[in-house]
Amino acid sequence: MSENNKSGGILDAHQVIYLPKIGKWVIIGLLAILAFSSCVWAFVFLFSPGSRDQVVPALAIAQTAIGGLAVVMFVLLSEKQLSTDRLLKKTDEFLAIHALDTLRRIEIPQIAKNQTVSVTLTERSSQIHGHRKDIYGANYTIALRDFSMKLWIGINVKRLSLIYFVKVQDESAVENLKQDFQYTFGGAEKVGYATNFEYAEVDSEKFVSIWTTVFADSAILGNPAEQLFWIQDLAMMTQSVARTAARCGWNLCTLTDPAPL
Repeated sequence: MSENNKSGGILDAHQVIYLPKIGKWVIIGLLAILAFSSCVWAFVFLFSPGSRDQVVPALAIAQTAIGGLAVVMFVLLSEKQLSTDRLLKKTDEFLAIHALDTLRRIEIPQIAKNQTVSVTLTERSSQIHGHRKDIYGANYTIALRDFSMKLWIGINVKRLSLIYFVKVQDESAVENLKQDFQYTFGGAEKVGYATNFEYAEVDSEKFVSIWTTVFADSAILGNPAEQLFWIQDLAMMTQSVARTAARCGWNLCTLTDPAPL
């Protein structure tokens, strides 16, 4: 039996037709009015000798309405069924708020002890739709004293990607980078990341693009626990990249902003 068939009898917001906010609140309001009015009538009937036999039916209606109200609020207000517009807004929140805040907790003891880095989100011209780099990502610059690095973070609902550009002299640096960063990305592989090293030249600048991608088991957006795990994980990976670069002398602040090549 498939997973869908197994859970077919369980109430799931994924299976509920999407309603606009006004429709949700109209249904909730009607049920709330029914529950309240039934309780009021039950109270009135209780003190009316000729109508006491109506108390139990009124309470039954109130109980049913309250139960229905609880179910409807779960189904209609649940964010399991997110609209595309809502997912896009959550993508913006992930990149512009959560990622920014978590990256600011990074420390690089080799550069300065007991200090955290400063992080800026790269904003582009207002004439460019989305104001950020590429379709579903954003660029960040991390700095601490004389150290600076750039990175690109992308999130596509359940796929998370990170890209770092490392300034090099020639293509032979690829093997040295793999060696120096083996523990950083080797640890990331244990939670599903796949990492690649690609040499490239853009506007006469030579660099190696280190890009790593992971697919979450479920959608990251809309799931707080999943979101917290991955946002902290990418910050920890970036901290490891920064510390390794500082220790080994790699320059992660290229003129070209990191992005998918």
